Amino acid sequence: MTFAQGICGAALLASAAAASAASPSNSNPADRTSGIGPVSASVRLEYTDFSKLYGDRTILTADSRLGAGRSTRVHVGLSTGVRRVPGVTIHGMQVRGAVTHDWSDRLTTHSYGGLASNGSIFAKSEIGQDFSYELGGGFVVKAGGKYANYGNHTDVTTWSAGATYYARGATFSYRFSLIDSNRFGRSNAHLASVRVKDGRGGGFTQLWLGHGSSLYEADLPRSPAGKFTSLAVKRSQPIGGGFSVDVGANQAWYRTPNGNYRGTGAVAGLSFSK
Repeated sequence: MTFAQGICGAALLASAAAASAASPSNSNPADRTSGIGPVSASVRLEYTDFSKLYGDRTILTADSRLGAGRSTRVHVGLSTGVRRVPGVTIHGMQVRGAVTHDWSDRLTTHSYGGLASNGSIFAKSEIGQDFSYELGGGFVVKAGGKYANYGNHTDVTTWSAGATYYARGATFSYRFSLIDSNRFGRSNAHLASVRVKDGRGGGFTQLWLGHGSSLYEADLPRSPAGKFTSLAVKRSQPIGGGFSVDVGANQAWYRTPNGNYRGTGAVAGLSFSK
């Protein structure tokens, strides 16, 4: 492994480690915009520390959502990140945009894309499309696809499908992803989640569990095969006036032919909605 490859591989693995903690919570299918629609904004700070010589990563993200008409929500986000490995520090920025549209009481689409200054912290470019269809009885099925370019001739295509069940006071979801990298072949990932609302108030606690073989992100010449397991938890606590404090932690374990290591992360943020 070259020094540059080590930086790129560790940075992309950081993305996998933080993905579960950063995943947006599933919205209720009955939550539709009306008029100008709901307005929300959040600021989030994420830190991930890796064992051995993989260093650490810090990302600061600001997101906002605004209703546009009766059935459309526009999302915009900006992130800045710092990736540190022994002797090297890399800075990067990413801008993202998305449009969520309710075509009917059952069908919703989510179209999104992003651009970044380099591929060592974020994907240099990505574009994706998700579809959600409400079956009734609290069940929603979802499917989607995404293309991402990380630079250095690394293109990744992801196809995913899953389902969400909305029960009284809790939400259960599962997603399976097939991932195809032009450099490291095919892999897969599973992600399950449960979200439990507080008995009173608008707070909630959410847990994610991930597992798979998507170590195509690790730039390991001649031996890209491996497995990962990730666990993340998030707590959103309302503090009044539409504001909530969000805190979370995550742990990921990586097993590869070149050695095993782990990533430990923490997330803290402030969100507002009305």
